[in-house]
Amino acid sequence: MKSSSEELELIRLYLDSQATTEQIQLLEQKMLNDNQLRKDFLAYARIDAALPYTLNNKQNENLEINQKSIFFHWSSWVSIAAVLVFLFTVNTGLFYSASTSKKPNLQTIAQFGKLENCRWMDPNQHVSTGGTLQANDRIELSSGSADIHFKTGAIIQLNGPAIIELNTANSAFLTLGRAAVIADTEDSQGFSLKTPSSTFVDLGTAFTAAVAPDGLSRLDVTQGEVNLIAEHGHTPRLIKAGETMFVEPGKQKILTRMESGDESKSFIFPTIQPPSHNDYADASRGNAKVIVGKGILRKQSNWEVNPLSLLDGKGQSEPDSPQESVFLEKDNKGKFGNLLIDLGKAINIDKINSYSWHQHQLIKKANNRATQKFTIYGLGNEELPDLSIPLSNTGWKRIARVNSDSFFDVKDYIDRPAQQACSIFASKGKIGYFRYLLIEVHGPTFFGEIDVFGDQ
Repeated sequence: MKSSSEELELIRLYLDSQATTEQIQLLEQKMLNDNQLRKDFLAYARIDAALPYTLNNKQNENLEINQKSIFFHWSSWVSIAAVLVFLFTVNTGLFYSASTSKKPNLQTIAQFGKLENCRWMDPNQHVSTGGTLQANDRIELSSGSADIHFKTGAIIQLNGPAIIELNTANSAFLTLGRAAVIADTEDSQGFSLKTPSSTFVDLGTAFTAAVAPDGLSRLDVTQGEVNLIAEHGHTPRLIKAGETMFVEPGKQKILTRMESGDESKSFIFPTIQPPSHNDYADASRGNAKVIVGKGILRKQSNWEVNPLSLLDGKGQSEPDSPQESVFLEKDNKGKFGNLLIDLGKAINIDKINSYSWHQHQLIKKANNRATQKFTIYGLGNEELPDLSIPLSNTGWKRIARVNSDSFFDVKDYIDRPAQQACSIFASKGKIGYFRYLLIEVHGPTFFGEIDVFGDQ
């Protein structure tokens, strides 16, 4: 993809039905004058036909996981079709084929290796093992897997649906989908895989990268170490074997890390600190308060949890303790509602940590309330708007999306950590200047604590 990150973000907002009227008009105006942007839009739109096929073959009826997870959320075919018609009227030659036809005088930088059950987005594309690849070749895989062997010795296994563009003999741009990278030769040191929101630089290792249709990037390091560079000028962040990081798209690069704990009341995690009394929002400081903005807080006749307990500097004292957990009931529409944190005034926020713990004492399969699934928004206004109005119309800014089942690759209950921590922070500088934080809850989470670090 050659378009800027801001332009790609407009495309993602449009295809995900989140663009405002002004953003839609801006995108259409830009596409009128920018042939490359039109091509990039079509490349994204083309993947729509592949996603239903992929999803239908990945259903797991025995697991309570939201199938529209953050890695496979792709909607609004009507919107896509409308823009395709618009583009067609602008230039009928835009439906270009993503082929690997050879350009004269360009050096071969890679070749196809093993191809397994491959379906290509361009039905006229003919690919075979040993087929050569040159700089700027774009590969659009609908389903199946394809190995790409670079001349430096690096290997990428591409899993469809996916779009990747080869840049040099030691770099590529993953626009969409999942790619597993092995770069363990001397010449492949420093192999660089770019995504719309970040760059992953290999330090002699193996890692997997994934990009969702909405631009959310994921990095899993399986061996060695990888430098994560969210943007030019940002300090590289070293990600080690066994660690995972999400990077949100957009101008402000927000990172999300999740870790499993030691399942004790001390809430000890590998790198994320335990629940804290030292954050700005701690109840002892008297700065912040928490209420249920929308939804029903779970309670019983003999107990009721105060939402303010989320700011008391500690998590639950045992793994199945609803009396110490803030969790929302699902309504008849399948919605859980939201939690609203009022910090008392707008502050520069450095980091937001959330903690959960749940494991039924007798039923080992009953740990789904440990999962953290939510979207968090921020608002700097002094006046709180009507929460019944769509958030995009009242100034709320989406900060991050969290889905711990996706993060931990949960395929069965045994994969789900009973105690979890999520840490949200900016790659550089602050998360933002906010007074209100709105947490749209998407699951039956037993929240134990939420810490907000910022101006003291």
